[in-house]
Amino acid sequence: MYYDKDTFVLSVEDEKAKPHNVFVQIKRHEIQVACDCGMPDNALCQHAYGGMFDLMHHKDMELEDYYWPGLEQKHNKELKYLYVDAEGHHVNIYPRPAYGNIFKAEWGFSLDHYHQFDIGMLNEINKDTTNKLVVGYNVIYTELGLWFSQLPILMPFFGKTAKHSNQIVAYGHYLRKDKAITEDVVLTENQNALNEISHKMFTQVRSVGRQDNKANIQKWLDAVPVLIKLWQKAIPMLFYERNVYSSQGEGHLTWNNKPVKSNMSNWRISSEQFVITFNLKGYKDHFILEPVIKSPAKHIAHYRKVPLFLIDAEDHTFYLVHSAQDEALLNWLRISGNKLTVLKEHFIDFHNRFLHQLSECYAVIYQPFNSTKKVAYSLYEVTAPNT
Repeated sequence: MYYDKDTFVLSVEDEKAKPHNVFVQIKRHEIQVACDCGMPDNALCQHAYGGMFDLMHHKDMELEDYYWPGLEQKHNKELKYLYVDAEGHHVNIYPRPAYGNIFKAEWGFSLDHYHQFDIGMLNEINKDTTNKLVVGYNVIYTELGLWFSQLPILMPFFGKTAKHSNQIVAYGHYLRKDKAITEDVVLTENQNALNEISHKMFTQVRSVGRQDNKANIQKWLDAVPVLIKLWQKAIPMLFYERNVYSSQGEGHLTWNNKPVKSNMSNWRISSEQFVITFNLKGYKDHFILEPVIKSPAKHIAHYRKVPLFLIDAEDHTFYLVHSAQDEALLNWLRISGNKLTVLKEHFIDFHNRFLHQLSECYAVIYQPFNSTKKVAYSLYEVTAPNT
């Protein structure tokens, strides 16, 4: 089997062990099939049937991965936009990394059905250096796309400071509402309020479960706006706490235990919101759309996206997402390296299906091919003569 010029060529043998070539094209609303046997009586021959069954069987009848309209252009004898991995009966076709997620005419982007656009006091107890038993807070988060990925949660814990320092050197167990407090420590009003928020997060995140379970996808999506509001309440209160840390990858398995010292880092959170804009840059035969992330203080050029937060890679500052829409959009963009590519001949379809709705919610800046000029995006700017 091989793939060339938008066509699969499958070699199929009949009962006489005579090889036949079957030609298959995947279209938006139809599948075109031909065989070198001529298909007598205009009926689907056994060679074409066997080849189609083999092709679709290995993909569980999902043919989206084989639909790449108008992307057969070649560069140096290879497809310019796509990488084709053909091995035996298996053919895998996917965009080259330089182009991220490529727009498909009459279809859209891969996985774009996962989001829709909608317009529309310092801690007094820690000042006492004689008090060596303190309450700290751990922001537990995971990376996206892992088998144990979960929504982030704030967990209070008991800790002991050094003899002549406020620095925690020994970590005790997590403080859970359903577990009795046996330690001799007095909680401040701020800590009592934070612990109530933490319990609500705990209940919500535990009910959702892990991201890798497909049955939990809708629960995860429903929980996002609820947790964003809880974090919006908690973050200003955490500025009054001396001992706030973060740890990555602990997951729900450690909620019943205590923080792992080697995983703990001082947590740095920005009180400012970041803003999402987009740059649409023109090239000779295609366009690339990329997100631009800015805070009031800086352009965040390099970042990691984890559930509900964006992390500045330069100084490890956390930024809370503003809405469920921002969360879904940034998570989806992350899958394709934050790049969306569309061919020039597909631009009108791309505008109608995606970019128009996007530009209603987020600012889009357009830079024409071979130009340093940057203007607010409009369909006219892209399609007008001499642009």
